[in-house]
Formats: sequence, C-alpha cells, structure tokens
Amino acid sequence: MSLVRIVGALDPHVHLRGMEWAHKGDFATETAAALAGGYTAVLDMPNTPPATTDSQGLERKLEDLGRNARCDYGVWLGAHPSGVRPPAELARLSRRVCGIKLYCGHTTGGLTIGPSQMDRQVASWPGPGVLAAHAEGESVGVFLAALARHGKRGHLCHIDTARAVSEVAEHKSRGTKVTAGVCPHHLFFADRDLPSLGPRGVMKPPLGTRSDREALWEGLRQGVIDVVESDHAPHTWDEKLGVPTPFGVPGLETTIPLLFTAVKEGRITADRAVDLVSVAPRRIFGLDPRPPGTYTLVDVGVRWTITPESLYTSCGWTPFSGMEVSGMIRRVVIRDTVVFEDGEVLAPKGFGSNLYDDFC
Repeated sequence: MSLVRIVGALDPHVHLRGMEWAHKGDFATETAAALAGGYTAVLDMPNTPPATTDSQGLERKLEDLGRNARCDYGVWLGAHPSGVRPPAELARLSRRVCGIKLYCGHTTGGLTIGPSQMDRQVASWPGPGVLAAHAEGESVGVFLAALARHGKRGHLCHIDTARAVSEVAEHKSRGTKVTAGVCPHHLFFADRDLPSLGPRGVMKPPLGTRSDREALWEGLRQGVIDVVESDHAPHTWDEKLGVPTPFGVPGLETTIPLLFTAVKEGRITADRAVDLVSVAPRRIFGLDPRPPGTYTLVDVGVRWTITPESLYTSCGWTPFSGMEVSGMIRRVVIRDTVVFEDGEVLAPKGFGSNLYDDFC
C-alpha cells in the first residue's frame, strides 16, 4: 500500500439534510458518508428547513446533530431575507456557529438576499466566524467589494467561472481578506457533459465551459482558490427526475478520491491535495490545525470505480458513477477512535462533537 495521511480532513460546505428533509438523507446517513469519504468533520449549511437563521432553528439543528452525527461538525448561520438580525441577537448567534452564509442568487431554500441587503449583512456581521457567499455573475463582484469596503473576512463558495477566478485574484492582490472554494463537479465536468449527465448535472452554480474548468484548475495551482468543498446536496432520485429538477448533487464520498486522481494525472501535487481538504479549511474556519488523534489514511496506489452500490449517502446516486479513480479511503480515526476502516463505518450515531462548542 502507498498511504497518504491527512490530518483532520474538513469539508466546510455540506447540506446534510435531516429534519424536515430527512427523506433525502439525515444526519446519521450523511455523516456516515462523510466518514466513508475520508472526512473527520463537516460544516453544515443553513438552508435545509427549518432554516438555521434564528435561535430556534439553530437549537433544532444542534440537538439533532448531537444525537445523530457520526463525525465532528459545525453549523452555518443563514442570513435572513427579511434583513439583519438585531445586534444583540446576531452577536449571540455568531458565537455558536462557524460563520454566516449569504445566498446572493436563486438556489435551494428560499434565503435569497438582494445586493443592497448584502452590503448591510456584511457590514453588520460581528464574527468570530467567516462571512460566506453563494454568488454568481455580477453578485461575485458585489460581495468582494463589500468585504473590501467594510474590512471583513469572507469566503466565496463554489466558484465556477474564469471570471470569478480573475475577480478573486484581483481582490487578493489588493489585500481583500477573501478565500475561495471550488467543487469537484466544476473541476471534472463542463457544460458539454450535460447531455450524458441528465438530471445528475443539475446544480447551482451550473456547469461552465471547458475554459472555465481549466481556469479553476489553474486557480487551484496558483493558490487563488484555497479549498475544495463538496457542496454535498443529496436529493432522492425520484426528485431528481422531477420537473423542475432540484439543484444539487452528493459529493462527500467522491471528493478526496477525485483529488488524488488529479494528483495521479499531474494536475496538482499530493501536498496540495492535502492542503485543500485539511490544512487550508481548518485555518480558514478557525480550527485546531492538528487535532489530536484525528486523521485519514488514503491508499493512493489503488484504482477503483465509483458505483452507486458503494455509497453510504442515503440518496444512492452520484454524477461520478462509472468513473475510475485513484485513492481509496482505508481508515479514518477521530480522537484516537477508529470510525471507518476498509469500507465499514464504525462510529455510532452521536459520536461526533460540535467543533464550535468553545464559542458558546
């Protein structure tokens, strides 16, 4: 075996479902998928109903996660479409989450905010967590400008175009405190793949051109893009076959193997792959860079084919079905406990811990 050790692999962008969308997947099944994909921790987005935009929604989610999560976790707060929360409430909520998510365009969950509200949300965020944005097209520049204007620290999620890469690079050169993430589906697919993908290719942001895809790879190599994030978003297959087709694809179990496939192909180095899924996200989101007894072993010498039957995610499908990849997750250890080994999830429900308990 040729093993690579990843300390504290973290996916900062997942939609674990559960609660009112438990039929798509729940906190137990999707954190099992995280372990099977080599992750020791995930940060869950706020747009699964009931949305995590207030104290009641946050308590509901943290309670369910505490009972069911098999890996460690944190929670995103969602910016509310009706406007900025009162300062005291926002300060109280901010201490219990990894950051606040701004949805700056139409997507799942009904939390879309407009450009003028975006500026107020950025200006009012007290921290300590990160401001993150789902932004596409013109809203990318609006978000970056707001960060620069107010001197705030932000993360641009799942960038998908050459233009967005260029805008992030420009702002970084000017000193704007911004980081950026990219998803495997934007790295490995382009719009020309849509006919063969069918509903498996319906996602937000949508797949870009081949030129966009190559710009994303170059952004990874040059350090403009800091993180690879799965944007894990399961829907049942019946839902994906419906009209309109819901946005989102599962990705927790395929991201790390796909990155080591890129290593095998010479697109990035193994050290860069490790940085993208552990070192950088832990630094960006304020977590211990070397959590004790917490690591993943990836056998990079093994080639295997992704199949729906191999998945732990409840939805049971993937846009990467049939793809041969390099890199098999052999073992995942959290706090000196083996939680996944050779295809078997060993962690019980409720084993995971809240990474942001110390803020409470």
